Amino acid sequence: MTNKAWTLKSRFDLYLQLGKFRLCLLVLFTTLIGYGLGVSQLNFVEIICVLFGTLLTAMGANGLNQWWERKRDALMLRTRQRPIPSGRLSSGHALTVTLVWSLTGMLLLYFGVNPLTAYLALITLASYVLIYTPLKPYSTVAVLAGAIPGAIPPMMGWTAATNHFGVEAWVLGCLLFLWQIPHFMSLAAIYRQDYAKGGYHLLPDNPEIEGATRSIIVIFSVALLCITLLTPFVGLGEIVFFSGAFLFGLALLVVSIRLYQQYSVKNARQVFLASIIYLPALMTLLLIDERFVSHYWSF
Repeated sequence: MTNKAWTLKSRFDLYLQLGKFRLCLLVLFTTLIGYGLGVSQLNFVEIICVLFGTLLTAMGANGLNQWWERKRDALMLRTRQRPIPSGRLSSGHALTVTLVWSLTGMLLLYFGVNPLTAYLALITLASYVLIYTPLKPYSTVAVLAGAIPGAIPPMMGWTAATNHFGVEAWVLGCLLFLWQIPHFMSLAAIYRQDYAKGGYHLLPDNPEIEGATRSIIVIFSVALLCITLLTPFVGLGEIVFFSGAFLFGLALLVVSIRLYQQYSVKNARQVFLASIIYLPALMTLLLIDERFVSHYWSF
């Protein structure tokens, strides 16, 4: 491999790290689920615009978040090797690239999909960068604020397919909102000391000796189970999804209760891993049930 090719590959890898590409794959997945649930006829040009518009907007939001938090990231073990604090990308270069990504992504959604989806992308970007990011060092409310932009991608998928809001879009958003609380709080519990080095206050207490964080994880796991069981009654999914939602939700609740009863990094990690398995499994089952199974077998 030539030096030029190696340099291009290295720069490309840095951009992927700056935009948190792997995290964006989950955003794309939930967006496509929303699109698949709402679409009546496939339009491949529209799908490409949805994919790339969402990806660029999400990478832009993540990159702007890293630009904002670059000094704090340098203090934490898990983030000090990110492109900006490690010195591999200058802050000015990173800011320019992420702004270009964000603008390009929203323009793709506006002209290639519909204005409603682009507006949702703008709300996602603004709430993530201008509300969640500055709140993190000062208030645990940041966790709830951060769950808002995380809940919007499946709603964007729905509006991309239908060009309107519906109760289905709100249910998808609610599902993603509730899921993020046990997902992120268990992660924050695992890295609590590292977050403290960066000056972040993301948990309401010390979960090793107090119960507020662990209680919240259980409460939101229960709420998530309830919402998913109600989903078929608003027109999304049928008996197959209902059964899967019960089993997946119960499994997440069991590990959440185990964490509540006895805090340990191992138990917190089990909640986090369970949440990672839970979401793609549940959303895939919803799409399969809605698109294929429900036509032949329903409540």
